[in-house]
Amino acid sequence: MHNRKFPPTSSPKPAATGSSPTARWILTLGTQLAALGLLASAVPISPASAITIRFPRSRNAYRVCAVELIEAGVGAEAAAAACADALHPRDISKCALQINRKTNISGVEALSSCRRVRRPVELATCVVNINSKTRTQPAAPLLVLDGCRRSLLPQQFAECVVGLSGKLDFPTDRLMATCLDPRDKVSLDGRPAPTPPTELIAPPSRLN
Repeated sequence: MHNRKFPPTSSPKPAATGSSPTARWILTLGTQLAALGLLASAVPISPASAITIRFPRSRNAYRVCAVELIEAGVGAEAAAAACADALHPRDISKCALQINRKTNISGVEALSSCRRVRRPVELATCVVNINSKTRTQPAAPLLVLDGCRRSLLPQQFAECVVGLSGKLDFPTDRLMATCLDPRDKVSLDGRPAPTPPTELIAPPSRLN
């Protein structure tokens, strides 16, 4: 008998690595991640350089003071002297400029008062509010400026004058005098209250 020769059975060949789309995608992604890792290790980023925050430069207070005073009509020499002498120069210039812009008071007159008070910004608010918000007969602007300058608490002084003007039909200068010295009281009919006898006035209390 003749032995029949059968062709050898062909076993399936293993697929080449990377032949399928999924394998190629994984290989590409791994290569990119490895490249990024090498780049990050070669160029380290410090926390200080990772985020840069820039703050605007603060403007020079003395320069702003001089500009605002000159804008208010103050001469260059007077502006330089006032700004150089001030502990907070911008408060001085803001005070003078605001009074000059919103009232009929000159910048020179406003600056003279602004330099003589401890709260120049409140002084300006006081003058502007009394001139613009009182509902009774207005007072002369320079009188208002002097009243606000004499008050230790200009903002509260202005609230007193403006508040009373809404209910009392008194001239503004009289309201200012009352708010500066509450002991100068008035009666309900508008006439000054009589001064009580000396024996009825309580003596000042003594501090222990």
